[in-house]
Amino acid sequence: MPQSVAFDIPYPETVIVAPEVDKAAVATLDWARDLGLVRDDAAADRIAGWRLTELAARFNPAAHGDDLLLAANLQCFLFLFDDQFDDAPGGPRAAEVVAARELLALLHEPPGTRPRHGVPATRAWADVWARSCAGMTAAWRARAAQDWAGYLAGVLVEAQPPALAPPATVAEHLALRRPTVGAYPVLDLAERVQGCELPDVAFHTPLLHRLRTIAADVAGLCNDVASVEKEERGGIRRNAVLVLEDTTGRPRAGAVGETVALVHALIAELNGLERLLPDAAAAIGLTAAERATVDRYVRLALHTLIRGNYDWQRHTARYDPAAPPLASEGLV
Repeated sequence: MPQSVAFDIPYPETVIVAPEVDKAAVATLDWARDLGLVRDDAAADRIAGWRLTELAARFNPAAHGDDLLLAANLQCFLFLFDDQFDDAPGGPRAAEVVAARELLALLHEPPGTRPRHGVPATRAWADVWARSCAGMTAAWRARAAQDWAGYLAGVLVEAQPPALAPPATVAEHLALRRPTVGAYPVLDLAERVQGCELPDVAFHTPLLHRLRTIAADVAGLCNDVASVEKEERGGIRRNAVLVLEDTTGRPRAGAVGETVALVHALIAELNGLERLLPDAAAAIGLTAAERATVDRYVRLALHTLIRGNYDWQRHTARYDPAAPPLASEGLV
């Protein structure tokens, strides 16, 4: 079973505080019901099996209370919104295009602006965005908005029928999928809920850009291995394992092995680049406090994204290939 494939992830596992996570999980389902994202007990049970609040806690070990709930709400939105596009083999439907473009427009409005196209998905995102921006600098809001714009525009392109632009290599696949895997909004929120907003000058260095890219790619590749059976059954070929099979003729075991090896190579690169951080910090004039914030970000955002995603995907019901698609009509 692909979910049991082992990766060598050299970062410590996040300790999950069950009572707190369970409380946030109940509150997240209530939030989703109130907004119309979840409309019956069967859907609620399915989503509970995905363990999205546990994923949020693994991504953000220093987030508690309302901050953990915000992180869990973000995960709920991302997974349900993403499913709108996976369920459209002929390309994005008109309602999905309208919803995505509404959210793109809201990025240029003050946080808290009500969506004109008020459907469950747009109301949920607007709520998460407003709460995410609370207390954050204008610099953070600008770059977080840019990451959301990449995600929202990307899901429209990614939902095009694969025959229009099949990736010829895993590198091409990653370039197309990187904005839509959801890693960048998650990393942005980690700054908000874990008190590690990066100095703007540090965020925009090529070194931090590459570290974030690696973390996003590792998360995406691990998910590709875990979800390959589910996506293959659903006719989805936007998966590194399936790209390797389609373009090289490798058998499943060989394609999985090559994907695992790529993950390990990327983690090795990330660890090597981290050793350059002190010199880079000195070059851009970071204070001791700013350097500590960068170190906290690396440990509590980048490392936990990689490790938390891996630990979660091994036992979530999200990737069960036998599970039918979750009914999503009406969310957009």
